[in-house]
Amino acid sequence: MGNLKQVYDSGKDVRDSDIPQMWKESFGNFMMGQTCQVETNEDGTIKEFIYYSHDFRRWYHMNQQAIERDIKIDDVLCNEENSYTHKK
Repeated sequence: MGNLKQVYDSGKDVRDSDIPQMWKESFGNFMMGQTCQVETNEDGTIKEFIYYSHDFRRWYHMNQQAIERDIKIDDVLCNEENSYTHKK
């Protein structure tokens, strides 16, 4: 979907695939014992977990400073990489 801020701003329920790998452990620890939805394959096996937006938003608020700092760092690095490739 995009970065975590975009996921937060969407207000929608959050798929496991929307959570970047670097944040999965923190979010997983937060969600331990919480209720979530599951999307299943036709054979009944789990395809993906879907978390309620209010749980995601609560976790986001608890980690907002670090999340938004990481987004800024990623943006700067991406811009530097793009300017470097344009100079070649």
